[in-house]
Amino acid sequence: MSDPIDRAQENQLNQVKVKPRDYSAPSLTECFECGNDIPAERQKLGAVTLCIECKSLEERYANRYR
Repeated sequence: MSDPIDRAQENQLNQVKVKPRDYSAPSLTECFECGNDIPAERQKLGAVTLCIECKSLEERYANRYR
């Protein structure tokens, strides 16, 4: 039988590794979710696909289910 530390290490090794996001990609001019315009200042960040409202909702739901 394995101890809790062994199980934790195994879980950590089995987790999917997240690739760093490529911010050099161009941003969208319209939100992928709702179609609203993405402000030019936000587009300058690179690889932006969501408007501020949709991104805020996405982050709120992601934090809720962690």
